[in-house]
Amino acid sequence: MEREALLAKLLDMLRDDERPVMSEKITAALAEQVEGVADQTEAEARSLRFLKDLDIFVNWRGADFMYSRGIAETLRVGEDIWELAYQFKHAMR
Repeated sequence: MEREALLAKLLDMLRDDERPVMSEKITAALAEQVEGVADQTEAEARSLRFLKDLDIFVNWRGADFMYSRGIAETLRVGEDIWELAYQFKHAMR
């Protein structure tokens, strides 16, 4: 339930015309996160963590966001989530 609420919150930040495209990209990224995970509880936890991390990146502003790309690999996330957040930010304009 929390996963769906967070996803809805993120998508509500977007322009209406960008929501379907970004929803597909987020769904694809979530599928990658849980690929090969047999335990449903673990899969749900990974999905939720990914959405929380995406929310953090999306809400960073200006220079802080640009700087975050350099540290993305040292965090528990990869640069792929930063790229998705970058596309998300452009879809918000």
